[in-house]
Amino acid sequence: MRFGILYFTCFLAFISQPTYAIKVTGLYQAVVSVSDESTQKRRMALKQALGKVLVKITGDRNINKSMGVTSLLATPGKFVQQYRYRQNSNDWNQDKLAYELWVQFDEGALDAALKTYGVPIWEKERPSILVWLVHKKNKDRSFVGIEKGSEYLNILENRASARGVRLLFPLLDLQDNSKISVTDVWGGFTEPILNASKRYQANVVLTSKFTQILPTLWESDWSVYFDNQVVNWTSQSDIADIVLEEGIDELVDKLVSRYTQTEGQNTEVIQLLVNDINSVDEYAKTFSYLTSIQSVDTVNVKQTTPNYILFELTSNRSAEGVYQAISLGKILESVEGGDVSEYRLLP
Repeated sequence: MRFGILYFTCFLAFISQPTYAIKVTGLYQAVVSVSDESTQKRRMALKQALGKVLVKITGDRNINKSMGVTSLLATPGKFVQQYRYRQNSNDWNQDKLAYELWVQFDEGALDAALKTYGVPIWEKERPSILVWLVHKKNKDRSFVGIEKGSEYLNILENRASARGVRLLFPLLDLQDNSKISVTDVWGGFTEPILNASKRYQANVVLTSKFTQILPTLWESDWSVYFDNQVVNWTSQSDIADIVLEEGIDELVDKLVSRYTQTEGQNTEVIQLLVNDINSVDEYAKTFSYLTSIQSVDTVNVKQTTPNYILFELTSNRSAEGVYQAISLGKILESVEGGDVSEYRLLP
């Protein structure tokens, strides 16, 4: 797999536009196929379901091999909040109908167990990811869009969901077609790609040039635009699904590295000044949002004035990690030209 990193000044125009994260739901749920409702099969399925959930809440695809986490997998039942069976449309062993086991794990108990082992938990507010997928078939190149119900998009979505992120796909309507072409993506032309992406307000833009280069070889050239840079890499396989799944895996690995932190030994005290709070409802909205951030332990009001409220936050992670979490939300916006800890409440 080949990688490359480039930096662009044209990102300034893109990042000046508001971008919004997605609050991912269902992170503590998993579905596993089983052949029957026996106790033995259920125990095996609960372990598998917990493994899936651990990958989603940490974003780490190798988390289940980590020291300490293996002991959690040995006793999955202690974290189960509820489960139920339902029939599956897939066939097992000729005509024998399989079941699905749906499991909901206890968020508080699981988070506490992971913190015991120093495992970082990814915030539920995660970067929104816009995907421009171009498929080359023979000599023809075309965008793959949601209106076609593409199997390729389903593969990308399923893998992203397994890693705990959500994807956005462009509408490919007249507005998109007036700003971006297949040639722009295939040529890696940054300016039209980012200009066309502005309407979707995504934190991250991912492009893929997907093609079958040999009868038994598929390839995709990937580019991801975020953090004022573009990172390129290539995935290859004799199976098309694997090429697409590897692209998502590499992307999420980079996001996890950027947005998750191991908890420190000391408590960080962070002062946050928030402007444009003009009512009790707006105060409640701000306070509720700050307390919902997983990396924030406590929130207190230190000072109130007609123009702003000064909050004091405590966290076992760095101040930078808390600022990153806030930047992904839709509630507070950093004040341009102000201190790193100065924000305004968005309307």
